[in-house]
Amino acid sequence: MKSIIHPTYFPNIEIFSNLIKYENVVFEVNDNYQKQTLRNRCFIYGANGRLQLTIPVKFSNTKKEKFKDIKICYNSNWQKIHLKSIQISYRNSPYFEFFEDYFFEVFEKKEKFLTDICLKSIEIIHEILEIDFNYKLTTAYKKNYELSVDNRELILKRRAVKENIIDPYSQVFDINHGFISNLSIIDLIFNYGINSLDLLKVSKK
Repeated sequence: MKSIIHPTYFPNIEIFSNLIKYENVVFEVNDNYQKQTLRNRCFIYGANGRLQLTIPVKFSNTKKEKFKDIKICYNSNWQKIHLKSIQISYRNSPYFEFFEDYFFEVFEKKEKFLTDICLKSIEIIHEILEIDFNYKLTTAYKKNYELSVDNRELILKRRAVKENIIDPYSQVFDINHGFISNLSIIDLIFNYGINSLDLLKVSKK
């Protein structure tokens, strides 16, 4: 069984758990790009609660463009802002000092395409958790895939999230705002380290 899923920027816990659940992962990169999805954004736990980090992109408002062709916009210093936001949010977390250096490459190198930085962010998480990162990319868009689990809807920002994706765990600011579920996987990693896999409760299919 294989999973068809989108690569996203530092994927949330639900998406990441589905990435590592299946032996065969195929990333959808040939569908039409849509605004307001999780392709180019993630959510972390900031001092004031849920904090959105968004990669600015270049896209046309008049014609359809494939996800794989969407370029990153560097008119603003978003890389510095994202790195600083992560550092401020997690510098007091139990595992920040262990994993901080992994993230510098993402915020120092200027990738051309959005898909490239999405894949790089996912690769970094796999490196931290010491698990293999094997995948294929779609070569053309298909509405339906036989013998596959279609997880492409997981990128929809406003879709209803299943309850109990993961048991509540300690977060840096939970004393102020309580537990916030389904944040970026980096929230779990900075708070729980390599033991994050135990909480994800993933069994391969």
